[in-house]
Amino acid sequence: MKASSVLAPALSLLLVALLALYVPLKVIEGVSAKTLDPLFGGIIVVVSIVAGATLGFFALVFTVVVPLAESENHDKKVYALKIREVEEKLAIYRARQRAMLEELDEIKKQLEEIRDILKEGMGV
Repeated sequence: MKASSVLAPALSLLLVALLALYVPLKVIEGVSAKTLDPLFGGIIVVVSIVAGATLGFFALVFTVVVPLAESENHDKKVYALKIREVEEKLAIYRARQRAMLEELDEIKKQLEEIRDILKEGMGV
């Protein structure tokens, strides 16, 4: 597994936790200690939670869903290539079988001619 495939979700999870949990917690502590205006604190909390949720959504989409969809497409492509390869091998096998049958028909005709010549020579 690539380091970037683990690092990106971890960093985005950390940022989401900071925006959606830590910042609102510290703002609420500031409002409780009366060092921050409640209206301003409420706006900061709402904006921080919305930003964290939005970032979390996009992080989930781009670090989990998109790579899964790409891997499914890759699996489908590999499967299609395998099917195409098997179909090509089957077509080659069929052509070989047809050629063998044609050769067997030729051999049969030659054997029948030999039989006819031998019958004439023996007077049967």
